[in-house]
Amino acid sequence: MDRHSQVQGGGSWNWPLLLSVVLLNICLPSLVLSYGVLLVHSTALGVPIWLGLSTPAIYVLTYGLTQCWCRDAADTWGGPVGYRVMASAGLLLVVASLILCVFVPYYFQPCIYGVLGGFGSSLISAQVDAVVFDTYDSHLGIIRGICFAGQAVGQSLFPHILSALIETYEYSFSYLVLAGIMLQTLPGIMLLKVNERPKRPVSFSRHSDKTYAIFNNEEVNGFIGELPLHDMSKKSWQSPSDDNFHRQEDGYEYDNEANVTITPPPSPEEKRRNIFGVEILPEIPEESEDSDDEYDDDDVSEIETDKNNKQRFSLAIKRLSTIGDSFDEYIVKQIRRDSEQTEGDVNENNKEYSEVEVTYDTISPVTDIQREKIFNSFSFRCQSAYASMKRKMRMPSYRVYRLRRRFVYVMYNINDTFIKPLTRSLSCWRFYPALMLCFCKLSLSAVSLVLMPMIATQVKPKISMTETNFLISLHGFTWVCFLLCTPWLAQTPKRNFKYVAVVGLFIATGASFVLAEANNHDSFSIGCVIAGIGYGAITSCWETSVQDFVGARKWPKLHSTLETLSATLLTFFVIGLCFFVGQEGGLQRSMFILGVILAAITAVWTIIAAVAIYVTKVRSLKLDRRWVFK
Repeated sequence: MDRHSQVQGGGSWNWPLLLSVVLLNICLPSLVLSYGVLLVHSTALGVPIWLGLSTPAIYVLTYGLTQCWCRDAADTWGGPVGYRVMASAGLLLVVASLILCVFVPYYFQPCIYGVLGGFGSSLISAQVDAVVFDTYDSHLGIIRGICFAGQAVGQSLFPHILSALIETYEYSFSYLVLAGIMLQTLPGIMLLKVNERPKRPVSFSRHSDKTYAIFNNEEVNGFIGELPLHDMSKKSWQSPSDDNFHRQEDGYEYDNEANVTITPPPSPEEKRRNIFGVEILPEIPEESEDSDDEYDDDDVSEIETDKNNKQRFSLAIKRLSTIGDSFDEYIVKQIRRDSEQTEGDVNENNKEYSEVEVTYDTISPVTDIQREKIFNSFSFRCQSAYASMKRKMRMPSYRVYRLRRRFVYVMYNINDTFIKPLTRSLSCWRFYPALMLCFCKLSLSAVSLVLMPMIATQVKPKISMTETNFLISLHGFTWVCFLLCTPWLAQTPKRNFKYVAVVGLFIATGASFVLAEANNHDSFSIGCVIAGIGYGAITSCWETSVQDFVGARKWPKLHSTLETLSATLLTFFVIGLCFFVGQEGGLQRSMFILGVILAAITAVWTIIAAVAIYVTKVRSLKLDRRWVFK
C-alpha cells in the first residue's frame, strides 16, 4: 500500500506511537487501579481507612473537573510540539505529587496525591486522546481496546511492584522510587506527535476551489484541467475578414516567451468598416445660426463665472497668507513671563510661595490680570497627597482594570464550561441514565478495586499480601480475557453496545454481592474473577452505549457534564462510605451498598435495552407482517 492510499484509507499503524500510548496506559492509570496496595500498608502504619479511601476519590474528582479544560487546551495548543509540551507538564505534576508524598505527613498525602496527580493525568490523557483520534481514525475501536488492555496489564503488574518497593524502601520512600518509574514514561511522551501527511494536489484540497487553478501557456504532458490561453496579437481588431485566429492548422502554437496574456490595443474609433468592407467616417453634427447664438451667450456666462472664481481664489490665498504671518508672530513673540526676573524677584523666591501672572491677551475682550499662588507649605502637600489618593480610589489604575477583566473572563469561562452544559443536560431525560452508567464505571474503579485488598486482609483465614496481589492480577487477567473480543466489538454496530453493557452490569452487581459475603479464600477468588469480567465489559462499552443512547448531536454537549457531575457524585458517595468503613465489618457493608446501587442502575438499563429490542425487533416484525398480509 503506497502512501497516498494510506492517507485515503485513514492512515497506517504507527508502531512507535502505538507503543508509547500502550506504555502510558500501563503506568498512569495504575495510580488509581493499584492504590489498594498502598491503602493496606498505610492502614498498618495507623492511617485511618476513610482517609486512604478518599485519596482515589480526590484523584478522580480532579481528573473529571479538569478534563474538559485539558481537552479544549489540547485542541487549541496541540501540534507537533504542543502535545509533547503539555504531556510533559502533566508528567511533571504526577512526579511532583509522588515526591512530595515522601516529605509531607500522612494526613496531607491524599490532597497532594489526588490533586496534583489527577491534574497531571488529565493533561496526559487529553493529549493521548487527541493524538489517537487524529492518527487512528479508521482503527479507533481496536486502538481503544489495546489501551484498555494496557490498563489491565498495569493493574496486574503494579501491585507486585508496589509491594516489593514498600518491603525494600519502606512506605514513604517507595513513593520516590515510584516517581522514578513514572518518569520513565517520558520517552513515550516524546513520541506523541501527529505524522505530517503528504501534500495533496489542488483538486483534493478542501481549502481551495478547482476554478482557481493556475493557468499558463506552457505545454503539459498528460491530462490537466487547465484551459489554454490565446495569443491576442494574431487577432484582427479592424476587420473580421482579416482575422486569422481560426486558421491555425497545428493547434495552438505559441512562442516560448508568450507566457503572459497579451492585452489588446484599443480599437480606433475614427476608422470603421461595415460588412462590405467600406470605411465609415465619423458623423459630423450640423450647425445652425440659432445654435451659434446660444453658444456665444453660453461662452460669455462661462467666462464671467471663471473670473469670479479666480477672484475668490485670490482672496482666499491672501487671507491664508495673513493668517500664516500672524502665526509666525505668535510663535516668535512667545516668551515665559516668569523667566524675566529682576533683583527684587530673587528676594521674593525666599518666601513661602511665589506668584505667577497668568494673562489672557489672546482672548477678546481682554480680562483683568489674574494671579495664582503656588504653595510649597506642608499643609498644601498633605492636601495634594489626599487629593491624589482620592483620585486613585475613584479612578483605579490599569492593573485593577486588568484584574477585573481577567476575573470576568474566568467567570464567563466557568459559565460556558460548567453551568451552561449542566442546565442543558439536566433538561434532557436521557442524561440521567447516562449519568448512572458513568457513575457505575467510576465507582468500580475508585471504590471496588481499592477495597478489594482490604477485604482480603479481613477474610478468615487471613490472606497474605502475596496471594492478594495474585488475586488482583487475576482480576486484570479476566479483564484482558474479555478484551479479546475487541475485534468483534469494533465490527459491532453502536446500537448493540448497550446490550453488552447490560450484561457487564449484571456481572459486576453479582461480583459486588459475592465480595460483600466473602468469608474465605475461595469465595473471594470467585468474586475477583467475576468482577474482572464485569469491569472489562463496562469500561469497554459504557461510552459507546451512552453516545448511542443520547444521540450523536447531544453527545458533545453532555460529555463534559457527565465527567464532572459523575466525579462529584462519586465524591459524595465516598464521603458517605467513610462513616461505615471504620466500623467492624464496614468494608463488606460498603461493598453491599455498592451492590445495591449497581442493581438499581442495572434495572434502569435493562428496561432501556428491553425497549430498544421491542422497537427495533418486535415492532418492526409486526409491521412487516402487516404489509405482507395486505
